[in-house]
Amino acid sequence: MSAQPGPSKPPAASASSSTSASSSSVRPSTPGAFSTNTPRQGTPAGGQSAVQRGKQPAVPGGPVQAGAGGGGRVVQPGGGGAGAGQAQSGRAVNAGAASGPAVIRPTLNSILVNVRQKGNPVIGHIRTVPWEYGDIKCDYQVGATAGVLYLSIRYHLLHPEYIHTRIQDLGQNYNLRIILCQCDADNHTAAMKELTKVAIVNGYTLITCWSAQEAGRYLETYKSFERKPPDLIRERVDDSYMAHMTSALTSVRGVNKTDVTTLISNFGSFANLVLAEPAKLSTLPGLGDKKVRRLREAFTAPFTTSGGKNKRRRVEKGEAEKRGERGEREIN
Repeated sequence: MSAQPGPSKPPAASASSSTSASSSSVRPSTPGAFSTNTPRQGTPAGGQSAVQRGKQPAVPGGPVQAGAGGGGRVVQPGGGGAGAGQAQSGRAVNAGAASGPAVIRPTLNSILVNVRQKGNPVIGHIRTVPWEYGDIKCDYQVGATAGVLYLSIRYHLLHPEYIHTRIQDLGQNYNLRIILCQCDADNHTAAMKELTKVAIVNGYTLITCWSAQEAGRYLETYKSFERKPPDLIRERVDDSYMAHMTSALTSVRGVNKTDVTTLISNFGSFANLVLAEPAKLSTLPGLGDKKVRRLREAFTAPFTTSGGKNKRRRVEKGEAEKRGERGEREIN
C-alpha cells in the first residue's frame, strides 16, 4: 500500500532587503563659503523614512553638524530628491522640495548658525558652548531674543549695500539686534563711523573685534550669559555702619577714607566725633588745621532748605523796593 504524498510546502517568499535610497544614503549639497543658497531637502524617494517607522534615522555619510550638549538633534542636508526627516515631539516632519528648508527645533543650550556662514573661521573659535546650523534670518542666534549679524570691514568696503539689505530682511525679529564687526582692514575709520550711524538709526548694538577668535569669544559670552542674573553688573551697596560713615565724612572736602578710619578708631562713633574738641582732632595723624576747620563747619553749620532761601530772597526784594520808594519820595 503506497502512502499518499502530503501537500507540498509552499516556497518561502523572498523578501527584498533593499531600502529607499533616501534612507541609506544622502547626498549633501556643497555650498561655498558664506553661500546664500540653503540646502534643499526633498521627500523620500520611496517607502517610509526611518523617522516615520519610529526608528532613529541613520546618520548620512555627508558632512553633518549635529548640535552638542544633549540636544538630540540630527541634521540631514539633502539635495536633489534626497529625503530628510527628524523626530520632533514624537512626530515625523518631512520637508518637501517646494516648501524650502525644514524648520528644525533647536536645542536650548546651543548657538544657532545660519548656513550662509559655512566657511567662516569664526565658527571654529566657538568652543565653550555648542552650536548647530538652523533656519534663521540672522547669522548667529545667541539667545531666544538676541540675533547677531556678522560683518567684515574688508567685505563691507567691497559691498557697502550688504549690511543694509541684511538689516532690512531681519526687520524687528529680535529684541536685541547686534552687528558683530571684525576690523580686518587698515582703512577702517570711515567705515566704522558709517556703521556706528547705521547701528544707532536702526536700533542695533555695534560690537567691534579684531580677530575671528575674539568674535567667537563674544558669541560664546552672549550665549553663556543668556539666563544669568545681572548680579555681575549690578551696583553692590554696602549697608554697614563703616560704609555709611565713610560716605558721610568723605563728603567734606579734603577728608579721605584713611582719615575716616583714623577718626572712627579714635572716637568710636559719629556722636563722639561731633562732640570732640578741635584741639583733640588736630592731634590725630593726617588731620591738619584745614581739615579740622572744615569738619567743625560741617558739624555746626545750620541746615538750610530751599524754602528758607526763597523767603530770604523775598525779604531782600521787599526791602529793596521800600528803599526805592523812599528814595523817590525824597527826590520829589
